[in-house]
Amino acid sequence: MTTPKEQARGKYSVTLPPDLAERAKAKVGPNRFSHYVEKALRNELVHDGMVEYLRLRGPDPIDDVLDAAEADAA
Repeated sequence: MTTPKEQARGKYSVTLPPDLAERAKAKVGPNRFSHYVEKALRNELVHDGMVEYLRLRGPDPIDDVLDAAEADAA
């Protein structure tokens, strides 16, 4: 039985560039890799939600800042 803080887990197969996976494993260790990927996915979903919110709100000067930050990160 899982506690409220523990969610049921599923096993999934993803394909990643080997250098990306190895860099992540080197950073967190092989036993924390799934947790690291989970955290990255959660952060990306939050980011996507924020971008969608800004898109629906309409043009705003902050959009220019967000676009510049995303361009720098790419």
